[in-house]
This record gives sequence, C-alpha cells and structure tokens, in this order.
Amino acid sequence: MSPPLIVASNRGPLTFERAKGGALQARRGSGGLVTALSSALIEAEGVWVAAAMSKGDREMVAASKGGRIDHAEGDVRYRLRYLDIPPDIYDGYYNRISNGMLWFAHHYLWDTVTSPSFGPDVDEAWEAYVDVNRRFATALAEEGEALGGDTAFLIQDYHLSLVPRMLRELVPDALIAHFSHTSIAGPTYFRMLPARIHDQVLWGLMGADVLGFHSPAWAENFLLSARQFPGARVDLARSRIVTEGREVMVRIHPISVDGRAMREEAATPRVRSLRHALNRWRDNNRLILRVDRLELTKNVVRGFQAYELFLRRNPSWIGRVRFLALLSPSRMELPEYREYTEACLAEARRVNDELGRDGWMPIELRLKDDYIGAIAAYGLYDVLFVNPVIDGMNLVAMEGPLLNRRRGVLVLSRNAGAYGRLGRYALSVNPFDVDEMADALEEAITMPVDERTRRSRGLSRLVLANPPARWVGGQLEDLERAKRRRR
Repeated sequence: MSPPLIVASNRGPLTFERAKGGALQARRGSGGLVTALSSALIEAEGVWVAAAMSKGDREMVAASKGGRIDHAEGDVRYRLRYLDIPPDIYDGYYNRISNGMLWFAHHYLWDTVTSPSFGPDVDEAWEAYVDVNRRFATALAEEGEALGGDTAFLIQDYHLSLVPRMLRELVPDALIAHFSHTSIAGPTYFRMLPARIHDQVLWGLMGADVLGFHSPAWAENFLLSARQFPGARVDLARSRIVTEGREVMVRIHPISVDGRAMREEAATPRVRSLRHALNRWRDNNRLILRVDRLELTKNVVRGFQAYELFLRRNPSWIGRVRFLALLSPSRMELPEYREYTEACLAEARRVNDELGRDGWMPIELRLKDDYIGAIAAYGLYDVLFVNPVIDGMNLVAMEGPLLNRRRGVLVLSRNAGAYGRLGRYALSVNPFDVDEMADALEEAITMPVDERTRRSRGLSRLVLANPPARWVGGQLEDLERAKRRRR
C-alpha cells in the first residue's frame, strides 16, 4: 500500500475552461510529468496542490470549499487543491522572480556585460515569491493533516524552492522531496543573484529530505553551491548534505515521456491526416525538424544559421531539403521573449530571402502551440535538430525517436540534460559552434541507412526502458529510505 501522497506544482494536472454550452470543462495536461504524478496520486488517493491559472480555474475555486476540487473522468478521480493567488502577487512570484531571475540564472541567460542590474523593485517581487511559497506550504500542511499518516510530499520545480523549508517548519517530521526540472547554475553564476535570494533558495531547498535532478551535472552544481553555505556539510562522493543534524540526499532521476499515449495519439485519424498533408508539402525533399517553445534557451537563431551554412557549403542540397520549425510562443509577458521571437522570425526571413527560389523555401516556420502537429511531424523527419544552449532535460529528443518512421537521426546539444542518456545514439554538438552544427546536419542527412537504423532503434529502446512511472517511483523509494534512516 502506497503512503498518502501530496504533489505541489505551479501548474496543476487539469485546467478548467468554459465549454460552448457555458459549463466548466476540464482539460488534462499532457506529458510525462502529469502522467506519472497523476497515476501515483490516484493509486495513493492523494492530492495535487497547484495555482489556479485560468479564469475557469479561479471560478472553480470560488465555487468550492477552500479551493478543494474533486473531478472524475470515467473511473479516474482527481483530488485537487487550487490556490487563487491575487494577480499582482502572482506576477511578482511568477514573471519577475521565477521566470525573470531564477530561470535566467539556472540557464546562464544573462549577458553579464549589461545584465542583470538589480534595483529596489526586486525586493517587492521577492516578497511576492515568498508569499506564494508560504501559501503553498500552508496548504500542503493542511492537506497532510487531513490525510494523516506518514504523508509523502513531492514538490516540483524552481517556482517552489522555498516550500521544503517552510513546510519543514510547519510539519517537522514530514517526508519531503523536491524535484528540479531545470538545469542548475554552478556556484559562481548562481552567486550573481542578490545574496538574500541566493541564500534563501539554497536554504529553502535544503529543507527537503531528498532533492532530485534530471542530470548528474545539475546535481553536482547544486552540491557545489551548498558546500559554500554556512552550516552545511557536503559529501560529494555520497551525494548528500548534512545540515541541522538532518541528512539531505541528492539523487538523479531523469524523467521520460509516456510512449504508449504518444503512439496511440499518433495512430488517430486526425494525426494521420496531418501526416499525409505534411508528406505532400515535403514532396521528395529530406526533412529537418525542430519542435520547440520559443524559449531563450532553445538556440533557434544559431540553429537557422547552422542550416544556412550547411546549404552554402553543400549547394547540391538547395531545393532538396526542407527545414520545418514548429515553434510555440512562450512567456510573451517578458520583453526578452518578445524580442527573441522577433529575432527568430527575422532570421528565418533572411535565410529564405537569400537562398529561396520559386517553389522552394529553405525554412518553413510555423508559430503556434500545436502539439498534434508536432506528433504528426515526428513521424516524418530525416533529422531532428535539438540544439539548446542549456536544458534541464528536453523531452523533444525523446518524443521524436519514439514516433519517427524514417530512421531519423537525432542531432543533440551536449548541454541538454537528455544527452547523458541519449548521447551515444545521437550526433552531439556544441550549441555555440555554428560550424560544428552545420557539419552535424551534413553528416545526419547523408548517413548510411544501416547506421541510421542502428541509432534510431537505440534511441527508441532507451526511451521505452525509462517510463514515467519509473521516475516517480524512484523518488518515492528515496523517501522510503529517508524514512528508514530516521529510525
């Protein structure tokens, strides 16, 4: 019997929206995280605590008792606790601190000659971040008391970095795991944050019993930062921290994707129709594909430049290859993201203007949130181009090989968390080296079929061998070990 389980994340597993008839309708999130955690919660009869994101979410909170929502889909019952956070506080917590500072720090996004430059406005935003984390910790403590027993808490990601410490203060004996889904900055870069924010984030995370990361590199970066924290003794060899007489275990659990669900989706009539349409558009051309959120870390502009260099070096491929870029808008509230979106569009236009000819354009850029379109495109690529400057994991590198039907080659950045697992079957690249990326595209598109087959089969096997249930199960096993060590 699984212990009572409570999950906390900024975004919940369901979003509520008004249907045409006026009733509130639930839409389930996709991806390995929602699948794995939802399954574990249903088995343990647990609760998911999250922020109310949509207008429909807030309406559900208003109509409920204390934000508690029970939702059934067939035989599956969700138990939710959504927190309705005032918009000004949420803006400071989410846009200004979580995405405007912590995300930038963990992904090395600042141009240090000119940014960051922290002023007095940071204090107000930081207080909002503290406020929201405290709201989450209080809700978790309340839900834990309601469930009773040795409740396990699984807290997700950098938005809730302070929650483990705050929850520890409310429930001293709680079993707490925190998982970071992003990359983690090394100690020198992380110290660019204002000292109190840097210290409180480290102190907050060390309130957990178990800290989880996707990659050994991110875990090591955290341990090196913790080693400089007063009162913390770090054992790098055993991946643990001792503080306040407690032991904090640091563990690696790479998340994966729900292969069965994706393959079922790929077999639907809707996706088959989209795939046929893409095939007609591609004609007899080879297809290079990238699927990304329009996120600063994804390295879209350099990717277009590498493709351009490949074409200029290999003019025989002009008119015989197409580059399909499926890009989803992301964080458009932040000016840096709006500017980067314009830069990506401008670069694609420039390459098309310089190298395009009648009936053929080098780059087809489609700017919209189109998960179903991506599922269709995964089946058809000859080359999947995944070149982030740095990435906590990168699920595209896993999704594509699962669904591809053409023995497609994966070109993968060495700075993606997924590289540690998939790198031996990918063509690896330095994401800052346009020359190397152009060479990799040439090697991928001309690779002999037997080598393509070997690599694509290897990628598919690796992804299927690590289902999402294994990811969440490993964290629960870690918490069970922590529980035994207390005795």
